[in-house]
Amino acid sequence: MARTTARAAVMQMIFENLAGGEGGEDTLQMVYEALRKEGVPGVAEIGEKEPNKSDRAYITRVLDGVLNNLEELDAEIQAASPRWNISRMPKVDLTILRLAAWEILHEEDVPGSVAINEAVNLATRYSEPTSGRFINGVLGTILRKKEAAQ
Repeated sequence: MARTTARAAVMQMIFENLAGGEGGEDTLQMVYEALRKEGVPGVAEIGEKEPNKSDRAYITRVLDGVLNNLEELDAEIQAASPRWNISRMPKVDLTILRLAAWEILHEEDVPGSVAINEAVNLATRYSEPTSGRFINGVLGTILRKKEAAQ
């Protein structure tokens, strides 16, 4: 399975969790079934026992990382988008921003440009037509700040 599919799954799990859902194995299987129905690339071939061990580790790591570091991520997002109060951002966009900001800041094996590109793709699939540009701009600012600090 492609990491793209795992990202789509974890994005939906973060969204559900922040909306008051419980998450867990049932949610993960439900998300994968929904992704199959949507025709997300790479999901149709996934068996009932998927995602595999590596993808499960990624999903768990990112889900826990985002949920346990919301204040840090929100501060980075807010600093990168001073004209938009984080409380006014569409929830889907904010979820995508949190996921990608986590990857940029904490996932060493994910290049920042890949995290941004995948976030824009998620926005194209799940949000408004203009969201991709906004998400690209905010994440680009976060990435440049990280690179300047290194």
